Amino acid sequence: MVGTFSTDITGLLEAKASETVDLKNGDTYDFTASIVKKTIGNSVVKMLAYNGMIPGPLIKIEQGAEVTLNFTNNTDIDTTIHSHGVRLENKFDGVPGMTQKEVKPGESFTYKIKFPDEGMYWYHPHIREDYAQELGLYGNYLVVPNDPNYWSPVNREVALFVDDILMDDGKIAMFSKASADRTLMGRFGNTLLVNGETNYSLQAKAGEVIRFYITNSANTRTFNISIPGAKMKLVGADGGKYEREIWSDGVILSPSERAIVEVLFANT
Repeated sequence: MVGTFSTDITGLLEAKASETVDLKNGDTYDFTASIVKKTIGNSVVKMLAYNGMIPGPLIKIEQGAEVTLNFTNNTDIDTTIHSHGVRLENKFDGVPGMTQKEVKPGESFTYKIKFPDEGMYWYHPHIREDYAQELGLYGNYLVVPNDPNYWSPVNREVALFVDDILMDDGKIAMFSKASADRTLMGRFGNTLLVNGETNYSLQAKAGEVIRFYITNSANTRTFNISIPGAKMKLVGADGGKYEREIWSDGVILSPSERAIVEVLFANT
């Protein structure tokens, strides 16, 4: 009998919030996927994390740089790292059966990744996304442009993941070990998450302009994102900076899509 994945949280470390990791050309970074516990609403549940963080670390790197990621899989499922949207060598693209073998629990794999294009990208597994990505295996790369005037001036930059998760009687609904039990590798959740939190909040000053890098890490759900009382300008997306910036009341993001939005918070 194949059964379902364990939901036991005994002895697990608490997941941390994402932290920014600055990498330079030629750097090596140790990267581990592991099993953690996390509070979702009023429940403490088993999840998965990169370097103990949900979302995983925000890897900030200059355009044109190349880094080495020494990846270790300490989860309960075969996995890989797919660097979504990054133009890289095919053998490091993280697609099992096509570009590499799966990384089994306890095994390691070395990725060499070069970042030729500026903008926001993300990383996630390419095996059983319905389970591994749903439980927290996702994170961003922020590639800093060589041209200091590439983006308009802003007061600060914030990376956001929007997601959902299906809770059932205080636990994350069961996952079959045999295969995904929903179509399109996912299922609609009944609990919405921003950066892995049900109650995410951000303080903004009157007159402040924030550039948000937003990624939809949900397996199935499309999000319609707006900020009442603020002026939103869509300046980029999956392919980088737009030639023409667009004022918008909101942005619609399908699964895996990214949007780069500059938001002016009103003076009143």
